[in-house]
Amino acid sequence: MIKTKYLVIFTSCILAIMSANAYDFTLSVYGNANMDDVIDEADIEYLQGIIDGDYEETKFADANYDGLIDEDDLDHIVSINSGEEVTLTLIDNRGVTVSLDVPVNRVAASFLGALRPVVHVGAIDKIVGMGSKFKTMPNNVVELQAHPELKELPGIGSTAEPSQEAIVSLDLDAVLGTGHTDKDISQAIGQNTGTPFVYVNPVGDSFKTEEGAFETWRILGLILGNEERENAEELISYCDEKIGEIEEVISDVPEEEWPKVYLSSCCNPDLTSTSKFYEPINIAGGINVAESLGPDDWPTDWWGHVEVSKEQIIDWSPDVILINSNSKENNYVTVNEILSDPAYQTVNAVKNERVYGTKGWYGGWDPVTGLCECLYMAKLFYPDKFEDLDVEKECNAILEEFYDTPQLYDWMLENCGEYYTWK
Repeated sequence: MIKTKYLVIFTSCILAIMSANAYDFTLSVYGNANMDDVIDEADIEYLQGIIDGDYEETKFADANYDGLIDEDDLDHIVSINSGEEVTLTLIDNRGVTVSLDVPVNRVAASFLGALRPVVHVGAIDKIVGMGSKFKTMPNNVVELQAHPELKELPGIGSTAEPSQEAIVSLDLDAVLGTGHTDKDISQAIGQNTGTPFVYVNPVGDSFKTEEGAFETWRILGLILGNEERENAEELISYCDEKIGEIEEVISDVPEEEWPKVYLSSCCNPDLTSTSKFYEPINIAGGINVAESLGPDDWPTDWWGHVEVSKEQIIDWSPDVILINSNSKENNYVTVNEILSDPAYQTVNAVKNERVYGTKGWYGGWDPVTGLCECLYMAKLFYPDKFEDLDVEKECNAILEEFYDTPQLYDWMLENCGEYYTWK
């Protein structure tokens, strides 16, 4: 029996979390005693069961991270759920265990991947510093088109090695970073400045899996406060609904009939860099041919990219080729160059002229443009089934939902890449 003191009335953001769907990740936050994808009242019940000897201890049951599992942890979970000031301990998106006092009010983002999710959950006003590389980026960046004022924020030094002096001078509550910063450097920042460094960029190019967009938004909600926590749940539900609509339309197509798809990563004129997993392809009803590559003979870099040969691409003969196309200035290969390349003339996608540009990665993966790609790819893969889908209208709405700026997709079509359009 749970003691009465722990039968709390949760805030509206917690009620939203309680009604959320289950996803394919364990929320990596101490206090997630039952090891599911949220922290809610079920964790209080489960932790009481551990204390009473009814359940086995779990990895995240030690909510206050003091080495003991006891009633103090029950109090700690109540504080987390209520959005009270508390020390939160979590394992971030690079596997680093970090503790910080939450909610935070002043953060700096070292690069795009760490900036995006903060903007997504509505906490742009808490960003008071940016990595210097971001400040020099061209204006064909979605985040800058939506919020050009970010370029005016003080710099905190390079993405690879942020300035500890700048971090101290800005009186930050946390530095939010990406894999561009080495773990040793991030640890030194925390130790020398007293400012926690947390890796928060979604990895794995996914929504629902470990360290994907949904988990990242939830963790940021816990870090930033109740309002952002509620926003995160609303965005997760929004994405889930859009994804579900696509999956419903293609539900009658046997997976063996899905088109085979090859996605090139950026900066490669031969198409020979790809990713073994890119969830928008799967959501849209495509088979990523690179998923067949084994882990040992085909190791990936930290970003999940892998090098293959032209011969491998020809052997796969994908039905669709997607070219990473995020900037007209940085397009290393065009659709026409692939269609006219003598080496690829036997490939199905080339024979049938099904080679297209797509957003892909730019300074990491943006799950919002990734959601747009789900719709975009679905119509490319199944034009008859999605005949009535207005991709441009839907993607403008998606980007406005997350970036609070209208007509961003129209702007992307004009300025950012070689995308297919149905207009």
